[in-house]
Amino acid sequence: MEFSEWTKNKRKLNNLEELKRDIIEQFKEKNALDEGIVVMASGGKDSSTAIALAKDLGLNIEYLIHFYHRWSWDVSKKMVEKLSKKFDIPVIFYNITDELLKRTKGAKGSSICRICKNIMKDKAVDISKEKGIRIIMTGDSALEKVSGAVMNYLRDVYGEVVYNKMELTPVPQKYSKGKDKEVLFFRPLIRLACEDVLKLMDYYNIEIERAHEVGDKIGFWREGCCLQYADENALLNEKLFNELYKYNKIATEVAKKHGFRASIKLPSKKIMVVPKKDEYITLIKNALRDVDES
Repeated sequence: MEFSEWTKNKRKLNNLEELKRDIIEQFKEKNALDEGIVVMASGGKDSSTAIALAKDLGLNIEYLIHFYHRWSWDVSKKMVEKLSKKFDIPVIFYNITDELLKRTKGAKGSSICRICKNIMKDKAVDISKEKGIRIIMTGDSALEKVSGAVMNYLRDVYGEVVYNKMELTPVPQKYSKGKDKEVLFFRPLIRLACEDVLKLMDYYNIEIERAHEVGDKIGFWREGCCLQYADENALLNEKLFNELYKYNKIATEVAKKHGFRASIKLPSKKIMVVPKKDEYITLIKNALRDVDES
């Protein structure tokens, strides 16, 4: 399967066979080919596709970890349960609600996803350590900011970005400090453009049920959870989280029924729809009117 021109030119990766070969070589170099892997599984297209690719390579995935909180979409858990059954991998469900409330105290809306990701990464490292596993797999693709950190690490080690070593690195390095063996993060999709991830998803017959939110990457329909729709300068707290869930649950249910995507920013109550059509905004406004009046 050939990859997009962007992936070929910007990440020096031509096709799936090349990616598979590069990944196996990286595992061999780290003497990790037979080691166990723990996967941070969100239930979305990226982590699901990454799991399918890793299984295709014959890598040893021992556990899926699904992090959730009180305001998570039910559909995410459902998708992870399906993946667990499809690939016969046990899943650990881990509730981060209390930790999220603690770490977001006094923080602004713009930092919610960063805080949540850090909590999940910290806990994934802890769980992996308990299981005697040092490789953590994520569904990070070329869209992610961590791509830059991985490239910087490769520059430090090799003097340049060696693209065919991007998938298996000890980035972030803070988790390996003082350890006998470095903690490795395996990102099989880290060089792929979104369109290539979608191609791979089709190739592996991965079907994802959507919540029908707008998502954090306009144009790519990548979903997460309703808390990302807190206004940038809003003070994060439990009351706001409850409101975000209530409003966005209604909005996504309407959007799913009518075949579009919708999300509500709070406390501004800004309505976002994809595609942008007045009729869709009207549908959401009408659905939310009862909430505002109750």
